[in-house]
Amino acid sequence: APAPPPCALRSLRVGVAQLGLGYPSPETLVFRYCGGACPAPPTLHALALGALREIGEGAGGAEGAGPGLDLGGDLGDL
Repeated sequence: APAPPPCALRSLRVGVAQLGLGYPSPETLVFRYCGGACPAPPTLHALALGALREIGEGAGGAEGAGPGLDLGGDLGDL
C-alpha cells in the first residue's frame, strides 16, 4: 500500500452554486485545509474540531449540534 501523503496545506475550489445556497453564481471559492499524515501529536485545536465534527455528524449534520451544546459564539477560527 502506498504511504499516505505528508501533512500539507491543501486547496479545494468550489463553485458557489455547489454550496446549495439557493442561487446560481459563477463565483468560485477556495477552501484551504490541512490534510495528510501528520507526525506531530494532535493539538487541542485538532481534538476540539474532531469532537465538534463527531457531534455534528451524530446530530444529522451541520444544521444541529445536538441538544445542550453551547458552542459559545463564533467558531470562525476553527
